[in-house]
Amino acid sequence: MSFPHDAAAESVFPRDAVEAVTHPDPYPFYRQLRQERPLFFDTRLGLWVASSHAAVSAALVHPALRVRPPAEPVPRALQGGAAGEVFAQLVRMTDGDFHAVHKPGVARAARRWALADVARAAEDAARDLRPRLPVNEFTAALPVQTMARLLGVPEGQREATCRWAAQFTQGIAPGADAQAVALANAAAAALMAQGRAQGLSAVQAANRIGFMQQALDAGSGLLGHVALHLTQDAQQAAAADASPEAMCALVREVERCAAPIQNTRRFAAEALTLRGQPIAAGQALLLVLASANRDETLNTQPDRFHVHREGGRSVGFGAGLHACPGAAIAIEMVAACALWMRAAGQFDAYFGRCIGFRPLPNARIPVFEQ
Repeated sequence: MSFPHDAAAESVFPRDAVEAVTHPDPYPFYRQLRQERPLFFDTRLGLWVASSHAAVSAALVHPALRVRPPAEPVPRALQGGAAGEVFAQLVRMTDGDFHAVHKPGVARAARRWALADVARAAEDAARDLRPRLPVNEFTAALPVQTMARLLGVPEGQREATCRWAAQFTQGIAPGADAQAVALANAAAAALMAQGRAQGLSAVQAANRIGFMQQALDAGSGLLGHVALHLTQDAQQAAAADASPEAMCALVREVERCAAPIQNTRRFAAEALTLRGQPIAAGQALLLVLASANRDETLNTQPDRFHVHREGGRSVGFGAGLHACPGAAIAIEMVAACALWMRAAGQFDAYFGRCIGFRPLPNARIPVFEQ
């Protein structure tokens, strides 16, 4: 079923669920989608949009919905280059036998780090970066710098490694220009050489890059939203300062409520029916994770920020075969960074007011006034 856009609503609401990512307040729009058209074909975007928890969760676990278009497992712009070779081996971007064989190894790799190791790495990265970077560069660098430390990248190689990880991430993004793709190819080759020098297989080396890539946008967005909340609510900030556990609880609720990753996509490998709607083979679906997290069928009083929410649930880290194995790492990393910065008195004056969000189609990353 298709729904035309309401011109009157466009004066208040974003025009679609992609534009909503950078809208000042997308949540009334998401609520309207859940109530009136929880799964519909958006003619503007040319894809299906799932906004209710029922539709999103059903799509996340449907065996015929894949993370890449079946006819284009590697983006055309990347094919034939080093970035494309890495892309083809990322378990988060594959399905089927390859994913089934290699996802357990990636999950084991994520479990090798104790949360105390993550906290130490995040504190060390914050201590290094805070004095020398402006705030927006800091939020972009902290997650990948933390991951580089966890991966054992030597101090003298960290700057180059994190720069390559950022170039790879930018170059594989949809719409990247030829220069960005060329940089991504060079970065992928350098990062693969690092991994192979450590004795890793090609798949292991590629997914080592994947750990850093995933930390970039998701980690930056989560850190930015936690900073926003802590600077806006002094009472909750003081409560979170009490212990690492208290700060982690706040970070988890920020992730649920603010959803740094607002949406993700799936592609129909065959014709299917989802929540009563016929999806044709090859059609794309936009799964609005941020909306699903605010669905009353998933969380009681979902629009209320409640650190000690009983049974709070989030789909922000995915579900099913593609559930993110690094969820606990992301929470611990951001909590440890915030706790250290606040204890050191280097937090409140550093994060200015939010002046918008980075122009990305799926990650909602705050931009702070310098």
